[in-house]
Parts: sequence; C-alpha cells; structure tokens
Amino acid sequence: MAPTAESGNGWYVYGVVPAEAASRELFAAARGVHASGAVTLVADGDLAAIASGVPLTEFGEAAIEENLRDEAWLEEKVRAHETVLEAALAGTPLVPFRFGTIFRSDDHVRKMLRENPHLTDVLERLRGTVELGVKAYLDVDEFERRHGDEAEAGEGGRAYLLRKQRDRRLADARASFVNACAEESHARLSSAAEDARANPLHRPEVTGGAGEMLLNGAYLVRVDAEAGFKDALSALESRFAPDGVRYELTGPWPPYNFVEVER
Repeated sequence: MAPTAESGNGWYVYGVVPAEAASRELFAAARGVHASGAVTLVADGDLAAIASGVPLTEFGEAAIEENLRDEAWLEEKVRAHETVLEAALAGTPLVPFRFGTIFRSDDHVRKMLRENPHLTDVLERLRGTVELGVKAYLDVDEFERRHGDEAEAGEGGRAYLLRKQRDRRLADARASFVNACAEESHARLSSAAEDARANPLHRPEVTGGAGEMLLNGAYLVRVDAEAGFKDALSALESRFAPDGVRYELTGPWPPYNFVEVER
C-alpha cells in the first residue's frame, strides 16, 4: 500500500549559523528550494537555523522519496540548496545540513538547536576556514610509458611469457606507486590544513576518462593559510606530474566533511 501523501507545510533546513552573526540580508538574493518559501532564520539561544517553508505535498517523506527519482527536480533543488549555503558561507561560519533535511514545525527546528549545543563550539572551530577538495588521478598509459620496458616482439611462447612478466612487473610497480603517492599527497596536504579526511575513491566507471583515482581528499583550511595549502599542492604536482599524476582542486565548499549533527 502506497504511503499517504502529507499535507500542510514543513521547514526545510539548510544549515546552522551563529545567531549573533546571522542576518537575513545574507540571503536576499538566494532562492530557496521552493518558490513560495523565502529563506529565513529560526533562532534559539546562540544558534540559528537557515530555513524556508516548503509544502509537504512535495517535501514530505513519501513525496521527496518519489521526487528524488526525478533527475530534473533533484538537480534544480540541489542547486538551490547549494546557493543558499554559498550565500551563508560568504558571511558567517556555517554548519551545512544534507539535502532534504525537513522538520515539521519551527518548534521542532528550535528543539533540534537546543539538542545540539555543541554546534556553538563547532562553529567557532570553523570560523575563518573553508573546505577544499583535492582529487588526484593517474594516467595509466603515461605511467607505463615512463616505467615500462619494451615488450618482447613476436608470437612465440618465449615472447608471450616475457610480455606477461612485463605486465606483472608494471602492475606491481603501479600499485606500489599509487599507494605511496596517495599517502605522501594526503600527508603533505594535511600538514597545511587544520583538519583532513581521505574519502572513498570513485570507481573507474565514475571517473571515466579522468584516469585511475588515487586520492579523494577533503581539507579544512584557514583562509589566511590558503596560499600555503596551494603551494603544497603545487609542490606535489611538480613531483608527481612526470609519472602521469594530475591533481584537481575544488572549492571552497560548505564543510560537510567536518561536522556531525544529531537530528
């Protein structure tokens, strides 16, 4: 039996900011996830939730589960979610919430704030920082050109065995290199950051033509130390580019990787 559709309105929460630094003016140009719900602030004590009203016919539990299968709907709403967070990030420390965080009333929002007093300390820790992402990929063909030797020509049994031995040596060398490069890259970048996370690597079918992913890191970096972080990344590029490694810097992002919230 299909779940009954909900009626009425709820509160979509984008994240939490310090109440003393919060201002609705930050979101004057930001459009929320639903056209009828202006972005506002729901405060309780030292904390304020960035929120907007949404109809539960579209964002209730059953409705949103169905809408998540609609790629066009999902892309539009995720973009709106990120736009609101970017507006907040430009003016205040921010604890971002995951897409689709819904509360039934503003009282429930305030209850969540009261039950997460540690967010005050988290916001203070995040003050003056940004999250930067670094992905690293290995061009396998380039690596093999650099480290391989000439394969034995011909179709005989000896040539076949020599080619197999060469392929095994190259595979072992590549695996060893990938591990060493990933460890050194993450260690150097972590030393230039306040905090760091090594996230799971993407599968080859996700990276496509980007190459073999060897690092998917997130780094919490002080704004006044961002230049030093980029210098560390440049040093890694100079060291490993000849072997076929390419680095991709992204951000700044809301610090999803460095916060936890109990709902």
